[in-house]
Amino acid sequence: MKKILPGVLTILLLLLYTDGQGKNLLQDNRRAGAIRQGNSRTDAVRYRQYADKTLETLQKWYNEDTGQWKTTNWWNAANALTAIIDYSRITGTKEYLDVIENTFEKCKEFEVKSEDPSKNWTCRNFINDYYDDEGWWVLAWIDAYDLTGKAKYLDMARVTFSDMTKGWDEVCGGGIYWKKPDVAKSAVQNELFMLCAIRLHQRSPGTENGFTYLEWARRTWKWFENTGMINEHFQIENGLKKNCELDAGRRYTYNQAMILSALFELGREDNDPRLLQIANKIAHAAITTSIYEDGILKDPSEPRMGADGPQFKGIFMRHLAYLYSVTHDPDYKDFINKNAGTIWNKARNGSTNEIGGIWKGPFDQADASRQSCALDAFNAALIVNDTKQ
Repeated sequence: MKKILPGVLTILLLLLYTDGQGKNLLQDNRRAGAIRQGNSRTDAVRYRQYADKTLETLQKWYNEDTGQWKTTNWWNAANALTAIIDYSRITGTKEYLDVIENTFEKCKEFEVKSEDPSKNWTCRNFINDYYDDEGWWVLAWIDAYDLTGKAKYLDMARVTFSDMTKGWDEVCGGGIYWKKPDVAKSAVQNELFMLCAIRLHQRSPGTENGFTYLEWARRTWKWFENTGMINEHFQIENGLKKNCELDAGRRYTYNQAMILSALFELGREDNDPRLLQIANKIAHAAITTSIYEDGILKDPSEPRMGADGPQFKGIFMRHLAYLYSVTHDPDYKDFINKNAGTIWNKARNGSTNEIGGIWKGPFDQADASRQSCALDAFNAALIVNDTKQ
């Protein structure tokens, strides 16, 4: 091997670290990184302020007597609680631990009243007539366990998940139903079922209804992948018809959500990088197609969203931020930041800090579903602007 003369070595190093005109690229890269980090710090402070105000306003609807939020429904309450748990984890605050505890104690058993008192019934262990409702509560209590370490939350998640397994049969090749006993096999409850299963396995491996948690997750993904619900553009369709044909055309934003986390976590468990690749394709499809012309997230239910639609976009942002935390894809960060800023500036009632459901604006109306949905978005912005990422 020939020796490189010192003078030649100096020239080579200059060429490597400069642009040929004496400009130091290494210093420029360091400076650019410092600027980006500085911007992220500034953004994080601003989004923390947005999240604080949003949560403060959300809690004006909280009913301590019921453990739920006025103006919204049972499954929405699980998502409002999840947003608060996520906020608590991200910020490190313990201010809302009593809310988590109160909701758990008040909602684990309560009477559901009907217009006809003879039809009143008791809801126990977060189990009702809808398997997707149960899935939202399972995820909420897993999150609560992660935050607090209290075993009773994880124990409850296991009990509720056990009931979800009863919704599986071999009609259409597998999958669980949306509503008991056998109404509709669609995307949302099966994405939830897969994510619940893998997260329970990760925290406390066990068996329910003849299969381990991990086996349930694998079975669900094998079935889901073969249903056609992931279309050729990597958009998640709503579900299957009674004849098991694809119900195409309705691509709700929350259907593009839980699958992101479920695929990453199952792929990590099985050492299968293909699943993360699919998750990224789904995420990129959503942030480029489920949008208004200005790039702001749009749900197909808009503008007439009913009671359910206002919750959908926040769920997507929650899982997109999780995917960002493992991929650091700058497209995800840009998308989350753009939406979070627009929500605050265009979808908010400036005098009340109530936030509407159409994020590109203007403000439409206020309720706990819309407010907790926005909190999900600001939580996501805090995650992608965390300078420790």
